[in-house]
Amino acid sequence: MSPGNLFGSSPTKQQIKQDVTTLHNTPGGFPAPNSLYHATSSAAWDGMSKTGGLAPPTMLSQHGIVRKTGEGDQYSAQAGEKNFISFGQGAQGLGTSRAYFKQTADSASYSPHLYSDTQLKTEIDQSKKLLANWNAPEGKAYGDMVDKPRVEARLRQLEAEQSLRTNMPGRQTPYPLMFDFNGDKLNARPMGMGPGEVAVHGPAMFKDNLQRVFVPVDRVSDMQSRLNTTLGSGHSVQVLSFEGQTRFLEQQRQSLGRTPNNPAHLALRADETVSSNLNANEDKRKFFYDMAGSDMGVPTIS
Repeated sequence: MSPGNLFGSSPTKQQIKQDVTTLHNTPGGFPAPNSLYHATSSAAWDGMSKTGGLAPPTMLSQHGIVRKTGEGDQYSAQAGEKNFISFGQGAQGLGTSRAYFKQTADSASYSPHLYSDTQLKTEIDQSKKLLANWNAPEGKAYGDMVDKPRVEARLRQLEAEQSLRTNMPGRQTPYPLMFDFNGDKLNARPMGMGPGEVAVHGPAMFKDNLQRVFVPVDRVSDMQSRLNTTLGSGHSVQVLSFEGQTRFLEQQRQSLGRTPNNPAHLALRADETVSSNLNANEDKRKFFYDMAGSDMGVPTIS
């Protein structure tokens, strides 16, 4: 099949084709070694537009902003909102962020808007019952994933989603997005966790550092409008489709080979590895929630 037939003439296919070309022509190449990537959801856009960028969850709390999306402390070594922002750095970090982008698109653990009203109410009710009957020793965590503070944090996130449905019934369906920051001024420090994962202890401001935003192809225009409102119409941030990024990486892996010297291959390999790990973590979390529910004598949460 020729490239012309592959992309066709539809607006969606033309957008993807355009984005592939843009990435091919990126000065210095894509992905860049110093770039920092972070995947989240447009559900958090109101908070980000208030702060002017990304901020550690502890900083959001200080400003009265309730986290509405994301992993939070569900899979952290200890409970409590983080005092840093997790990024993926370079090619492998891009792959890690791609995995989180897809998790944000598909998993209600990251994006509670994916629950039906009934499912959301059920998990809220079960979480409240679990907390009301919590009798485990202080500090006990089931599988290092489920303890009282983390159940409380998850409940706050679920209730924030429920409140949005009540107060903004006609809101736009949230969608995943990935930020691409120039990392030169952000003082990222290796975390030793996922491939390319680093921490930034402080805000990452859009105006000073943001280079690109990747979103589903049918949301490119919406994100452009959001950025224009937040940064002004003269900003230089590119909005590209995630599908275009995927096609670019696949083309690069095919043309340059599956070698450690090929950034596209490193990115796609990290994506595959981290996606598998994230799915496994979700299964573990459900198992340990069930275990906690059984110990407390309340219905399971799954």
